[in-house]
Amino acid sequence: MSVKRAIRPEDLFELKAVSDPQISPDGSTIAFVETTMDRDTNRYVSRIRILSASGDGEPKRATSGPGLDYAPRWSPDGSFLAFLSTRSGEPQIWIMPASGGDAELLSDLRDVASAPVWSPDGRSVACIVEVGSDEKDVLVIDRLRYKLDSVGFLVDRNWHVFIVQAQGPGRGEYRQMTFGQDYNFSSPAWSPDGRFLAAAGNRLPARTEIDLINEIWVIPATGGTPRRLTRSTGPADHPLWSPDGRFVAYLGHNQRSGYYSNRGIWIVPVSGGEPMELTAGFRYPVGDYAIKDFLGYGQPAAVPHWSRDGRHLYMSVSAHGAVHLWRFSVSDGRAVPLTRGTYVIYNYSFSSDDGRVAFAVTAPTLPNDIWIGDIRGGRIQERRLTRINQEWLDRTVAVQPVRFTFRSPGGPREEGWIHYPPQIRPTDKVPAVLEIHGGPTVMYGYVFFFEFQLLATNGIAVISSNPRGSMGYGEEFAAAIGGDWGNLDYRDLMSAVDAAVSRGMLDPDRIGVAGGSYGGYMTNWIVTQNHRFKAAVSMRGISNLYSFFGTSDGGYLHVDDFGAPPWQIPQTYLRQSPITYVANVRTPLLLIHSDRDFRVPIEQGEQFYTALKFLGRDVRMLRFLTETHELSREGKPRHRVIRLEQILHWFQRRLNHS
Repeated sequence: MSVKRAIRPEDLFELKAVSDPQISPDGSTIAFVETTMDRDTNRYVSRIRILSASGDGEPKRATSGPGLDYAPRWSPDGSFLAFLSTRSGEPQIWIMPASGGDAELLSDLRDVASAPVWSPDGRSVACIVEVGSDEKDVLVIDRLRYKLDSVGFLVDRNWHVFIVQAQGPGRGEYRQMTFGQDYNFSSPAWSPDGRFLAAAGNRLPARTEIDLINEIWVIPATGGTPRRLTRSTGPADHPLWSPDGRFVAYLGHNQRSGYYSNRGIWIVPVSGGEPMELTAGFRYPVGDYAIKDFLGYGQPAAVPHWSRDGRHLYMSVSAHGAVHLWRFSVSDGRAVPLTRGTYVIYNYSFSSDDGRVAFAVTAPTLPNDIWIGDIRGGRIQERRLTRINQEWLDRTVAVQPVRFTFRSPGGPREEGWIHYPPQIRPTDKVPAVLEIHGGPTVMYGYVFFFEFQLLATNGIAVISSNPRGSMGYGEEFAAAIGGDWGNLDYRDLMSAVDAAVSRGMLDPDRIGVAGGSYGGYMTNWIVTQNHRFKAAVSMRGISNLYSFFGTSDGGYLHVDDFGAPPWQIPQTYLRQSPITYVANVRTPLLLIHSDRDFRVPIEQGEQFYTALKFLGRDVRMLRFLTETHELSREGKPRHRVIRLEQILHWFQRRLNHS
């Protein structure tokens, strides 16, 4: 047996990401997306593969050629596969026979922005299309919400529902179903009889720009005025019709804890009436909140699924670092977990008879794979179908993190994980890095985190935890830091380091700290509050909450969190801003930021860098001129490798590790 080697930054080019498994209506076949990074072109390549649900044979390539192929969707009778592709330029809908053969272009639209959704009779597909004027170099801005990270400027751009004919003499013809510059729509879903579409949409006037309140709308399939089905006080999206067409389920919350509210499942009668929160009183948020740095192209969000008899809804749930499938009773909201274990399910789909579910799984030492589950009563009997990255795993070392628990003074019991270097001995004292997640309303957990594995297999342990503010531990746990960043979360993180060091094998004199987004804010905050850490890396981090309010694409969304806008309570914002205490910094700091980051704009990094350089501190900035806030997950492949190289080298040099 050959000796396995440590992971290298350029290993990103060797890994394959799988996502969006779509099981055929009869449950016999799975179509999924495989994404790789092309070293020569510095681009992503995504292809659709077909796999037998029995597990016999290797996945077969269903698409090829230039461009990105993603979002496969089976026709209701399973005879065709529609998908999105950029092979002709902008994303368009293509269709191919399920039995094999060449794909044909179906749509000729500006920019298809959602997966195709087949009508029940298989004659049409619905989708979301971006409409508006072409890109300009001069913008006239009248709205509060005028930009969005990774999307760009929103001026004269809207997203509307379209229907494209998939069969018959009018094949390829399309109709726009929603209109207006005051509306944006997403997530179209057909009624069982094909007479209506439900979609999520927001209307921008009044305070909806600040609160991002969405509604669920019903749209006649023949055209006409959309009818508002909900009167939301918060987000509402991903509608889904019940099998009898009497109800629409959707995801959302009523902002009872503002920004920190658990997302739940809601049900509203189509005939009219008040929505009911099916998951009221349920402790955990529905959906996948496990943060990752290794994703497939166009990887979709988790959505609910009605059982065929209309008695249950299936949905993923985030709890204690894991994401599993649960079943919720429509009659009483009773929740039953169907899968268990230390892994994360991030995409899934069900056969038409609810007998099978295909899902994509990641675990700490498993980048990702496609699994199949047979539903038997209250459990899913799952089997792993693919070993997509087995050759790479056979050549490299991946470490299993060790879970630990801790409690900060006066706080609840919390959990964290340590990625120890491989073959560590009880008498060893190795350097370590505290990694802090973004959000803050996400969670670390049982995923393959490339950055953690890179550090650990190169001799630097990684400490990660879910401090208060994280999702997956109850709404009260998440809301504990509301309007009070840098207090309870800071205490929790310091207690996590104390607990990890107390277990032995970590050198308390060689500890670093790193984090991105909100984790970057916490990194900036920590180095202004103590000199415990020997090196730090702050990625796309907030330094000044006052200016963040006006420069971020979502800074003003935190106004209710802090109690008022910054000009009314400047001391509240400045008291919680790392820039206020910048003169205290003594820790060598690497700042990583991107010029096209609209979420945490580059000015946040510039302020901290300039102040520290002016003070003569040990600081460096790594600046990516063409990247967004999503650099670590979706940036250009070479940029992602450079970022990882810089992080690894920074800690190796300053934690005195060779």
